[in-house]
Amino acid sequence: MSQAAKMTLRALFPTFLHEAWYPDFAAEKEPLIRRIYAIRDEDGAGREYSARHYPHGFTSFRSRDRLYTDPAFRKLADFMFQVAYDYGHKQFWDLENFELAMTQLWCNINSRHSFHRDHVHPYSQISGVFYLQCGPGAAPISLKDPRPARWMVPAPLRENRAENTLITTLPPEEGKLLMFPAWLDHGVSQQHEDADRISMSYNFELRRKNPG
Repeated sequence: MSQAAKMTLRALFPTFLHEAWYPDFAAEKEPLIRRIYAIRDEDGAGREYSARHYPHGFTSFRSRDRLYTDPAFRKLADFMFQVAYDYGHKQFWDLENFELAMTQLWCNINSRHSFHRDHVHPYSQISGVFYLQCGPGAAPISLKDPRPARWMVPAPLRENRAENTLITTLPPEEGKLLMFPAWLDHGVSQQHEDADRISMSYNFELRRKNPG
C-alpha cells in the first residue's frame, strides 16, 4: 500500500447544524403570519423593548417568549420537538434519562434597516430559527466559528466553503427550520428589502426525567 493511500482527513469537534422543512407550511403560512402581526399589535411591552434594543424591527423575546402555549403555533411547536429529538439522537445524547423541553418560542419581524447583533443563548442546549416570510434578498443569518484559536492565524483559502470559513452566512428560506447548539455565536445582518423578514426563534434544554 502506498503512503498516499494511508492519508486520512478526520473531522474533530464538529458543530452540527440541522435543517428541516415544515411539511404543513403551505397551508399554515398565512395564518401564522397574521398571528405574528396581531401579537405585535397587542404587545405594547414588546414594542417598547424593540424600540430600545431592536430598532426598525419587532421581537417578542422579552415580553411574549412562551408562544408554544399559543394554539396558533401548537403544530409548529410539535414539529420543532420532532426535529429536536432527531437532532439529539443523531448526536448520541442520553435521551433515555433526559428529555427535551422547549423553554422559549418568540417571534421576530425584521423591517427595512433592522438587524440582530451577534449573540448566544445561555442556559440551553439547542437554539434555532424558523422562517415564515423572506424575499430573495432577505438578510442572511451568520454563524461564527466557535473556536477562539481559529481566529489567530487563519490559513489563506483557495475556495470559501461553509466548512472552512470563519463566518458562514445562510440565506433564509420560507418554511425552513434551522437548529444548532445554543452556544454557537450567530446574528442577522441588516435587512435591505422593503418587505418584512418574519421568523420565530426558540430554545430547548435537556432535563432529567423523573424516575418511575
